[in-house]
Amino acid sequence: MRFSTHSLAVLTLALAGPAAADDLTILSKVTRGEEPPTTATSYLTSDHVRVIQGEGREMIADLKTGDVTMVDGRKKQYFVVTRQDMDQLKARIQQQANSPEMQRAQEQMKNLPPEVQKKMQAAMGSLVGSVIVQKTGATRKIAGYACENWTVALGQISKTEQCLSTELPLPVQAWDTYRDFANSMMSMMSAMGPLAKGFSEMREKMKDMKGYPLAVTTTTTMMGRPTITTTEVVEVKRGPVPASAWQVPAGYTKVDNPMTKGGRSM
Repeated sequence: MRFSTHSLAVLTLALAGPAAADDLTILSKVTRGEEPPTTATSYLTSDHVRVIQGEGREMIADLKTGDVTMVDGRKKQYFVVTRQDMDQLKARIQQQANSPEMQRAQEQMKNLPPEVQKKMQAAMGSLVGSVIVQKTGATRKIAGYACENWTVALGQISKTEQCLSTELPLPVQAWDTYRDFANSMMSMMSAMGPLAKGFSEMREKMKDMKGYPLAVTTTTTMMGRPTITTTEVVEVKRGPVPASAWQVPAGYTKVDNPMTKGGRSM
């Protein structure tokens, strides 16, 4: 499942501590590389969360059931991810990591010349590298709320700078379910082969991060090509969110969850 910087920012919210309850509508400006800026909208209440991003991508979380609905506005389709789906996908990934094919590949690695093994290990080590999660000490105000800067880096794969605020009156009931969802995603990623150690270490270190990310800048490097995505909150509105916000748009078709088939989602 592909998550944008804004989605990952919401997952960071799940690992933070609770604040006073209030329904919120959060508007953010999103910039990806040299593309024109877009607007992301997040609705947060005591029992639902919805994140609307550019390119027609949306995520609706039902905090009572734990179900997450992924919406593709371009195709006018949607599918539902349950907690059971997440557990089953994690089990499949772990099974593949322990499969006879993977074990044979590992044995073949051992038969390579020592100098070749060292080069491959060095290459993988430089890619995954060490995990850095630290508070920079810098503070600022965004959309009227004070926040503290943090840096999260995973080797040469990604580096994220976030400004976290504990001043937003976020709905209390959202925390437990959102934390479960975030931990499920992190656990699933931590089962992915050579990246497992890095993601596990990152999840542990991120426990110290508290607050909602008002600004996030992520640099992701794949095949030597960096991609920079920036998200910054521009407005926070307090007040009831209409029930219609939790409904999939009329005319959209429900499709099978690709996670149950081991495929890729949006």
